[in-house]
Amino acid sequence: MRHAQTPNPHLLKRVYLEQMQEAARQVLRYTAGMDFAAFTADTRTQDAISHNLHRLGTLAAAMHPSLREELPELDWRSILDLPDLVGHLHFGIQDEIIWDLIQCTLPYWLVVLEEALERPS
Repeated sequence: MRHAQTPNPHLLKRVYLEQMQEAARQVLRYTAGMDFAAFTADTRTQDAISHNLHRLGTLAAAMHPSLREELPELDWRSILDLPDLVGHLHFGIQDEIIWDLIQCTLPYWLVVLEEALERPS
């Protein structure tokens, strides 16, 4: 009987980081050119953003903690909290928090992810 080999952890890390990068890029694409008023009025965009932020947090949670430790520049606690953030905050308050995250935090996370993916493993 053949046993499945354990995947290379560096390969897994790359896959997780690429998927996280794509989720972050999607959020920024969806909100490009929008202001806060347009964001709060567009429930489709809000739903798409919630989906991708949830995905970002879920991917981070699936990573082994030792892989997350290799990127201390990221605020992992905040990333891991994203599924709860998009799922449990009340509308209005949530809009302001999500918009601030999109405008201030997500671009930085994306730069860190891009730099990490450019480094040799």
